[in-house]
Amino acid sequence: MEHAWWIAPALMLAACGRVTEGTKNALNKGGEIAATAATEVAEGLATGVEKTWNIDVRLSDELQQRGLSLGKTMVEEDSAGTDNILVLYMIAAKDFSGPVTAVAIDKDGREYGRASSELSLAANGADYYTLHFQSRTDLERKTRIELR
Repeated sequence: MEHAWWIAPALMLAACGRVTEGTKNALNKGGEIAATAATEVAEGLATGVEKTWNIDVRLSDELQQRGLSLGKTMVEEDSAGTDNILVLYMIAAKDFSGPVTAVAIDKDGREYGRASSELSLAANGADYYTLHFQSRTDLERKTRIELR
């Protein structure tokens, strides 16, 4: 019995080791959950911003009849920080060559800017085109762009 004095401290150390390991695992798991939640919040914010930035770009019937269709559209800012650059991914079912004019219309139906560019696409081709509006044309949320 004299030599058994070390058993109790040894058992306590072993128990502390298990508690420490369990605590470490719990903290690691909590960190993973927190990181996942933070990522989901960031993605949600980005999606919310995308949804708020709602510019409706439409092709005129004439351009559609000439074989054009529209892919992704993006709004970019110029060097002064004005959102007045419209980037269009245009798709051609048949050869297309000619001018395209983008007309910016506000939420009340009023025109407030125009930009034009020459497009040249071969049949079954696609490419990005950039239309730069005047410096005073700051493309607003909920703007409609008509391509003519």
